[in-house]
Amino acid sequence: MSDLGNKKIMAENIQRLMDSHGISRRKLATDLGFSYTTLSAWLQGETYPRIDKIEMMANYFGVSKADLVERPHKENKVAETIAAHIDDDTPEEERQQIINFIENLKKARK
Repeated sequence: MSDLGNKKIMAENIQRLMDSHGISRRKLATDLGFSYTTLSAWLQGETYPRIDKIEMMANYFGVSKADLVERPHKENKVAETIAAHIDDDTPEEERQQIINFIENLKKARK
């Protein structure tokens, strides 16, 4: 079954992003012009936001829409976390090579 349209996954992803950025419901609702009650319904898994609202939240948090609507890919997140701890002046292309290298090592172990 596809994760797309899964209200619970969406709710968990929004909450995770809010927590990691230290953003309250009130602040997110105010910053993006959402009704507090509408945002609360999304976070409780009662309703699902329209695609334009998903795009607004993705832009706000600096993530892809997939990061909001799909179950997190744990292995990829670990690799991204490791790559993020490389020197700040490391170019994005090199960071991606590091991520790819780690993922290939994991595949080789299986």
